[in-house]
Amino acid sequence: MTIHRDKLAEANNRLMGLFKADQKTMMAFKGLADTAVKEGKISTAMKETIAVAIAAARGCEDCILYHVNEAKSHGADRDTLVEVLAVAVEMSGGPGTVYAAKALDAYDHL
Repeated sequence: MTIHRDKLAEANNRLMGLFKADQKTMMAFKGLADTAVKEGKISTAMKETIAVAIAAARGCEDCILYHVNEAKSHGADRDTLVEVLAVAVEMSGGPGTVYAAKALDAYDHL
């Protein structure tokens, strides 16, 4: 396993701990998340790529790992991610640049 896969597994384990502690809230959140990324006029891959950009702009490393993995699993390509990350950088400045670089690194290693 790569470091990125290890970190993703650790994040998922933490989420499972929260799920076990509060299934009602987490099931509601899961329903929201599933609905938000459902294929529509915008593909699931693009929605997950947008989620990566938001995670980069917000500085959430675990979110980056989760959504990069999901974006890749739905066929998102690296060039599209780079373009969307450019918007994240534009909207969030220096901190977004650091997390956008982490997102691209995660894409390359997951």
